[in-house]
Amino acid sequence: MPFKSDIFDYNLPKDSINQNPYKNPNNSKLLLAGSKEIIKFKKFNTIIEQPSLFILNKSTVRNVRVQTKKKTKGSIEIFFLEILGENIAKCLIRSSDTKKLNKVYDLDDFKFKIIKIQNDTFHIHTNKKVNEIIESYGITPLPPYIEDNSKKYKYYNNQFSDGGFSVASPTAGLHFTNKQIDLLKKQGHEIVYINLDVNIDTFKPVTVKYLHDHDIHEENYSIEESDFNKILSAKETKKNIYCIGTTTLRAVESAYLTGTLKGSTDYFIFPDSKINIPNYLVTNFHAPKSSLLSIVSCVYGDNWIELYEYALNSGMKFLSFGDAVLFKVNE
Repeated sequence: MPFKSDIFDYNLPKDSINQNPYKNPNNSKLLLAGSKEIIKFKKFNTIIEQPSLFILNKSTVRNVRVQTKKKTKGSIEIFFLEILGENIAKCLIRSSDTKKLNKVYDLDDFKFKIIKIQNDTFHIHTNKKVNEIIESYGITPLPPYIEDNSKKYKYYNNQFSDGGFSVASPTAGLHFTNKQIDLLKKQGHEIVYINLDVNIDTFKPVTVKYLHDHDIHEENYSIEESDFNKILSAKETKKNIYCIGTTTLRAVESAYLTGTLKGSTDYFIFPDSKINIPNYLVTNFHAPKSSLLSIVSCVYGDNWIELYEYALNSGMKFLSFGDAVLFKVNE
């Protein structure tokens, strides 16, 4: 039986969306799904009963929003989605003019030419290296539901981020400080970092009637062979494995099912999919109609919506800068 997508709709009050990040990530809250106990995230280390393995996504959110002006007057925003070559990128363009193939834009800071149009995205050729443009003129791409403020930018990357090219944050990792990760290591836990580059389609809601008809987004990932062997060894020895975030889960499950440690994945985890690697998942609370709620349903079951209502009624905060929930997979 196909799953109807409306099972992933729920009412999320605006005041439950956290607009401001926790300046100390450890002050965020963590809902233990099994017991419905709510604790401060700084106590997370105290509830882990035995040496475990933690998998975190280290991909860095790049400053892909470039706001500048055209020399012919008028503002323009280029949102870089992917670097395709030294001077070629896939992007979104926001400006009031008509965008056409081969059109050249002469801006205050650089020039570019539209070389391909694909639906609402554009491939452009720039006169400066794309990386140089991003590093020199770009700003942090906060999610569309977060009020833009430069004071928030530094909190939108994980403290342990290193390399990669994400345009949205793997937000479950925002709760962890490097100090807390060091403490986990001292307590005998093993830490493995993978990379999955989060793209803008993570915010794309499911709008079709049936979940199977949703055009799930594709994302690039990479896992070092030595790290993947650590994961497999932990699985074989029945060590508890914690995936920090749905992006981490997607990457390791894709690698396990395909045997490919570096590539792209369009793996859609449905409510009846089998989870092979982790037995715990830490994740933020996701938006209504998000495809990520299918993962929540998979690991927790149909009564996820009751858990979300409990979290809302308990004053927990949702989405990127919000609180987190700890699931035991298929508990």
